[in-house]
Parts: sequence; structure tokens; C-alpha cells
Amino acid sequence: MHAWEAVQKSVDYVEENIKEELSIEELAKVSFLSMYYFQKLFSRLVGKTVNEYIKARRVANAKPLLKSTNRRIADIAVEYGFNSHEAFTKAFKEIYSVTPETYRKNDLLLTDFLKPDLSIYYTLVDEGVPLMVDDMVLEVNQQELEQTEYYTGFSKQVDAREMNKVGVNALIELWDEFHEKKDTIPNLLTDGLEIDYFTTDATPGKVQYFVRGSSDDQKSEGFTQFDIEPGTFYVCTFEAENFEYLVEDALYKANNYFFETWLPRHGIGMDDMEPFLIQKYVNVTDEPKIEIWIKPTKELVGK
Repeated sequence: MHAWEAVQKSVDYVEENIKEELSIEELAKVSFLSMYYFQKLFSRLVGKTVNEYIKARRVANAKPLLKSTNRRIADIAVEYGFNSHEAFTKAFKEIYSVTPETYRKNDLLLTDFLKPDLSIYYTLVDEGVPLMVDDMVLEVNQQELEQTEYYTGFSKQVDAREMNKVGVNALIELWDEFHEKKDTIPNLLTDGLEIDYFTTDATPGKVQYFVRGSSDDQKSEGFTQFDIEPGTFYVCTFEAENFEYLVEDALYKANNYFFETWLPRHGIGMDDMEPFLIQKYVNVTDEPKIEIWIKPTKELVGK
């Protein structure tokens, strides 16, 4: 058994028993590892200590009840293994930087520390070979763009850490603005694709973030335009059964797989691609699908 497979057993066990009392000794036995090696491998592969991870997943599992029910926060806290309202509030604020009460009363999108599927970091598929993992299917292909594509919408400068930050999702604000005002953008195409786009910024630690829809090539005053020029791209396409899972869990995991596993193992690092990332929302209703586009500046290893 590979080390990641042993740790995955404990990760799955935590999720299946998230409301129960859990000990490191118990999880080490599930993984068939000594307590010493279990804790060492868990922290290395998951990115948190065992107790930090359990706390984060308990909070994440409890969080939906704050919006979907009127139950007392203290009762929700006890159900998910916290001994008091105060302990739950402290853990919630450590993770999301807001209190449970603030989250319940306000329209906030909070990004969770997700249950990892460790196989996604250790499974390498060839181009055009689908990978089924954790309730989604993803596939990487080379695509040739023959004609320029035009997109018009809004942009803002954001902290680079917002791209994969656990906590309040600040990027959703630009999506909200786009959907509120898209009918006022004169050159948008009917039923065209929507995209978001990240590119480097002159300010260290910042990126430019764009939300746009397919448009014609005419400039619209008060809006920003982005053109995707013809060329060769590598595209990671992924699908899920519902859009909520697609844009929350699946989007995060697909980006991690594409940029931390697939591209590096094919000899493509961040310095070997044009300084932008495009995410195309190909389908948001039936069979929802997203495509992540990058433009390499070198050939893949083995090509």
C-alpha cells in the first residue's frame, strides 16, 4: 500500500465519523501505521495536523446548518463534536475569519478546507484519457484555437492569495457585479460563454481578475475587453453532477491537479506558460462543465 493510500483511509474514516469522538491512535490503526509515522505522513500529505484537519472538517460540515436551519448554534456545535458554543465560534473564526453569527446573518460565500482525495496528486493520465476522481471527471487535452475570441465585462485588482484562500471568497463580488449589469453590456453575445481570467499585475503579490462574457470585437465604454488570440493551449476539462459542487470542490481540485501534478510532471512550470489563466464556464445547467486554459511557451516533455 502506498503512503497516500494509507492516509486516505484515515481521511475517509474521519468524514464517515465526523460527529463522533476521534483519536489519533484510532486513525493510525485505520491506516495500518504507527502513530509516529501516521502523524508525520498525515501532516505532509494533507497539509494540516490530524487535529487541525478534524476541526476544519467538523466546522465545514456544520456550516450549512447555520443557513439551512434555525437551530441554536450551541446545538449545532455539540452535534459536531465541540463542547460549547464558544469552542465552535473560536474554531469557526480561526478558519473563516468571521463568527458563525456573522455568517448566518449575512450573504457570505466561505471557501472550505476540503476533504482531499489524495489519489489526484499521484495519478497521472495521458492526454485525452479521462480521470474519474471524487465525484468528478477530468481530462487534459491540447487544443488549437483558430480564431480570436472576444470577451467583455469587469475587472479588479486582487490579492494573489485570494485565488485559493480558505475563508471569505472575495472573488464572488465581481461575479455578482457582472450578473447584475450584464444586460447593460451592449456587445455581449446572446447565450455566450462566461469566463474568469487571472493575469499578473505590476504590483507584487497582486493579480488582475476579470469576469466577462463572450462578445463581438467592438469596444464598450465603461467595460473591459479581453481577447484570446489564436494559438496552442492545454485545456483541463472537468465535469460534475451539479453546478454547486463543480464551482466549489471540483474547481479547486481540478486546478490543483492541473498545476501541481499534470503540468509539472510533463515538464511545464509556471515560467513555461503565458502569464494568464482562463476558466471557461462551458455549461452551468445540465451536465455542468468548466475548462481551464493555459498557453505553454514550450513543448511538453516527451512530445
